[in-house]
Amino acid sequence: MAKHRLTWPWWRRWRIIATVPSVYDTPEHLRRKQAIIVGTATSPKWLVFDCPCRQRHRVMVNLNPDRRPRWTVVKSSPLTLTPSVDETLPGSRCHYIIRNGHLHWA
Repeated sequence: MAKHRLTWPWWRRWRIIATVPSVYDTPEHLRRKQAIIVGTATSPKWLVFDCPCRQRHRVMVNLNPDRRPRWTVVKSSPLTLTPSVDETLPGSRCHYIIRNGHLHWA
């Protein structure tokens, strides 16, 4: 009988795995469905993660309420982020919502 892996990436939900003081403290690559807050727990500045598209480019969304545009982390584990993330890159567009740890392409 085959052994089943319990770490299948398709069932894991998006979540925040750490808070770091500076963007320079974020790892070069993050595992799928993992995000990091830059700043402090009481004053977050950025949410950093690798895009779920095939290119896996780095995404940084602003969490600072004094700057626009800004996003809000409604829940951290599983992650809910509002509003949607919409990025246009040369030759592609990534538009999605992360709600209750699940990604929904728009």
